[in-house]
Amino acid sequence: MPRARSGQLDDTAAVKSRSIQPHQQRISNEKRRVILKASIEAFLANGYQATRMDSIGDRAGVSYATLYKHFPSKEELFLATLDHVCARLFERWKSLAVPEDVEGGLNAIGRNYLAAVSDPDLVATMRMIIGQVNELPEAGERLLKDRAMFSDVTDEWLRARVRDQKLNIANVPLARAEFIGMLSEAFLMPRLLIPKYESNPSVVRKTIGSIVETFLARYQPTR
Repeated sequence: MPRARSGQLDDTAAVKSRSIQPHQQRISNEKRRVILKASIEAFLANGYQATRMDSIGDRAGVSYATLYKHFPSKEELFLATLDHVCARLFERWKSLAVPEDVEGGLNAIGRNYLAAVSDPDLVATMRMIIGQVNELPEAGERLLKDRAMFSDVTDEWLRARVRDQKLNIANVPLARAEFIGMLSEAFLMPRLLIPKYESNPSVVRKTIGSIVETFLARYQPTR
């Protein structure tokens, strides 16, 4: 039987390596996802200070070596967990329809914002960040960075309405901040400060309508 040349052996090994790598990457990604899911549950159940890395590893069903390979410290795991929560909400936020009609679109953005800040994982995570802001200032900075994803989508919609001459806005980020600020005052702050807060659907509709009316009074072109 003829012996394989060295070059042929090297080529075969390279092909095998390339076929194994995607499989290993999928396994690694799945383990990371499982760890993040377990970390959300652990942090929300016990708070940041009381949560231990080994308890997250046990909850995720992974070895401590695997856990620390993905996340060398509890701080890094918490920041990654925050990113994970925000990314999940952002995917939902992007999928929600916002009509081009100015008043209808602003009302839709208001409803979408309410849905986002009503997510219990987000509310609990924000409470933890506020409680740990002195010990873990990076968490607050990361939340502001993650929030920019949502702002960019709203800014794009507002700029499109400016181009259509449906809104007269010189500074879109400032106008968006004003609009979201009113929504935040009405819907986010009560959820952060009042446990098990529930809003009345009728009051919600009136509040969003009033915020939209206030925004349009400032930025709708004069006919």
